[in-house]
Amino acid sequence: MRPKTHSAKTILAPVRLFEKEGFNAGQLLAGTGLSLSILENPDTRIPLSQGLKFLRNIEKVTLDPESALRVGCAYPINLFGLYGYALMSAATLRKALQLAYKYVELSFAFLEHDFQVEGGTAIMSMSSVLYDDKALEMIAERELAATFMIVKGLLEKDDFLTGVKIAHAPRFNKSVYEKVFNCPVEFNCDAYQLQFPYDLLDLPLLHSDSDTAALCIEKCEISKARLDQQFTIVEEIEEHLLANPGRFPGIEIMADMLNLSGRTLRRRLQEQGTRYQRIVDNIRFRLAKEYLETTSLTIEQIALSLDYSDTANFSNAFKRWAGESPQQYRTTLNSEVNGASA
Repeated sequence: MRPKTHSAKTILAPVRLFEKEGFNAGQLLAGTGLSLSILENPDTRIPLSQGLKFLRNIEKVTLDPESALRVGCAYPINLFGLYGYALMSAATLRKALQLAYKYVELSFAFLEHDFQVEGGTAIMSMSSVLYDDKALEMIAERELAATFMIVKGLLEKDDFLTGVKIAHAPRFNKSVYEKVFNCPVEFNCDAYQLQFPYDLLDLPLLHSDSDTAALCIEKCEISKARLDQQFTIVEEIEEHLLANPGRFPGIEIMADMLNLSGRTLRRRLQEQGTRYQRIVDNIRFRLAKEYLETTSLTIEQIALSLDYSDTANFSNAFKRWAGESPQQYRTTLNSEVNGASA
């Protein structure tokens, strides 16, 4: 499974939205490694791990539990570029959704998407086993809203849904969800779904244009092929680990996540001169330094967040990586900061 990257628009659009409400871009992007200059570059691709860090950060900064849902609503279909125009120029909603799933890598999707028909109901489903419960709740709300915005843009109306299913409990007043989706919303379900009448699938789209569709599809093929060549196997593993800090699955589980056998993954890593445990250690070291530098978490809390069985094991590992203990590292850093500000 190739790691997901998104256009910088996925972050720039909601940053602009919350800026209008008085929030500073620097606050909204704090700790993400991103800046407005990076986001304004049209060629910038944002790894899933940074996108997830932004979602977490924006909820923390705004103190708004609705922020993930609002982020998804900040994505009108024309924001998706060629992907959006390919869908809009399709002959029918059915054709548009076929393109949407074929080129889903070019969308803003975090989750795995599926489509099915049950009786007279079309169902757009989303799922993932990659995230902890808290992260999945934010991601799913963002993704449900973003998917709703795509279909809303195609049909040019917002009253097409017959129901929405959400797998977690409401994180705020249920009426807010129902106002966004303009339909009944069920919670604590066994899936994340958007549902609408099957008959809508063959509805002609207002901006249908076969020539435009052919051109956009050709360019989508090129873009998809470019993305498929973007990551090495080491970068794929790193991205999965960074997207779920604190979760460090064994090599067999990681191989399954990458749709490989354990033997194949070991061989490919050996070809690149590394081992799986070395990659895990590098990510742990990277996260440990980030926590020591940017948070007030105790050493014990950091050890726990990095999935160490006890603090001593973490301290020994950190000293092996950095040449000093975590506490010494933090003390040295604080001394340098205080000296610079004196």
